[in-house]
Amino acid sequence: MSDLAREEFARLYLAALDAAEEPALAARRELWSGSEAVEKLWKICDRLLDNARRFNLTAILEPGEIVRKHVLDSLIPLALLAENGVEARTILDVGTGAGFPLLPWAAVLPENRRLTGLDSTAKKISHIRECAAYAGLNSVSGIVGRAEELACGKMREKYDLVTARAVADLPVLLELCAPFVKKGGIFAAFKARGEDEITRAKAAALILGLTEPDVFRYALPGGDARLLLLYRKTAPTPKNYPRRWAEILNHPIG
Repeated sequence: MSDLAREEFARLYLAALDAAEEPALAARRELWSGSEAVEKLWKICDRLLDNARRFNLTAILEPGEIVRKHVLDSLIPLALLAENGVEARTILDVGTGAGFPLLPWAAVLPENRRLTGLDSTAKKISHIRECAAYAGLNSVSGIVGRAEELACGKMREKYDLVTARAVADLPVLLELCAPFVKKGGIFAAFKARGEDEITRAKAAALILGLTEPDVFRYALPGGDARLLLLYRKTAPTPKNYPRRWAEILNHPIG
């Protein structure tokens, strides 16, 4: 157990909700600040702090910053998705790492959603599974593997919504993630910046079966600027994508 008391977490979390200036989040404040949601979110952060001491999960260890840069930076995009009518049943978080946005989403979404975290590092998926069990997140599962390999198998074009947060440059990210999205589904990329990346990724989006993105700008409490990019999938991804990792990295589409 970490030293993060439930009462301290609740104070920090509710203060961050109040400080956020995103209307989509404000519309869900009452729902996402109930005792059950707060309990689950506290357990997520408590276990994060505990496991971060044993292996590298996050460089952010101050509780207030965890609430702001992990929890709120997961929930604001979810609120924006909901405001724009996105209610996916099957969700894949590529490069899930310590479980953001995966775990906070599971804490506030109905249990009939299926959320899967994918990461190539076994210890991170072990943390996801442990954290999900501790917080009672029955909708969460974790898979160890590389996206460019698993996207060529039974997970291909299976998910309503695929997410990725601070994983790679956008042209690379699109090639890794688009193959998992079913036709009619959405790929959501979380970016701290990315205006130039959007331009450089236009060719990749078209080739991979994606539209140009809807771009949503928001800020965390304290002013950190963020982008949420929503790509809609209108055609199947060609079977020759994704390529091998070295080729993706060294020769991005476009």
